[in-house]
Amino acid sequence: MSYSLGQRAVYFGAASIVRPLNMMLMRRDWQGQENLPDSGMILAVNHISDLDPLLVAHMIYSSGRIPHFLAKKELFDAAVIGPALTRLKQIPVDRAGRSVDSLKMAEKVLSDHGVIIVYPEGTTTKDPDMWPQVGRVGMIRLALSTQAPVIPVGQWGVHETLPKGDKFPQVFPRRTSSIRIGTESDLEWLRAMEHPSLKDLSVATEQVMSEITELMAPLRGGTPPETRFNPAKNR
Repeated sequence: MSYSLGQRAVYFGAASIVRPLNMMLMRRDWQGQENLPDSGMILAVNHISDLDPLLVAHMIYSSGRIPHFLAKKELFDAAVIGPALTRLKQIPVDRAGRSVDSLKMAEKVLSDHGVIIVYPEGTTTKDPDMWPQVGRVGMIRLALSTQAPVIPVGQWGVHETLPKGDKFPQVFPRRTSSIRIGTESDLEWLRAMEHPSLKDLSVATEQVMSEITELMAPLRGGTPPETRFNPAKNR
């Protein structure tokens, strides 16, 4: 994907701050970078901490690619972070409705061989044991509209540095960020459908969530629940 000198300077500046901070806070155990295709791609990642986007972005940047996130549009109105997100070509999403502009931006990034990172759960997991919860179908809709591959990613550990609800990271003891990148999710069965139903999209979403869970399980240990946690049914 092509970037202006100004945009590259912004990325370099952000990386020069984020990478040393990450390395100070956490050790790294990152596996599977060889599974990243040269084409545009959608990385589907489980969400366990407000800090984990920085670790995932660090991993992608260290692989020689520029990370792009789908972020709620309210962040783009913030005084400091908003202009930075815009310069970094991050993609605003209006959770109240479908945004044509956001879709066009995402399609542009993917068509230019860029990397879009999505959290299918839509928020940090509400599962009591922090297993991935039910995912949303937006990731699959984007994959269908762009024909981009979906790469599942499982992660663990960053929540120990910044637990849910905390505002400041716990520096000591130094924890380990474990990230495992899987191979492309096989969605050809869905792409072959002329008009997939919402149920089809949900089945495909669960397929990816299961793959994320399989990648995450050996990083954390334990056995995932037979039924995936659904926040809508556990209010």
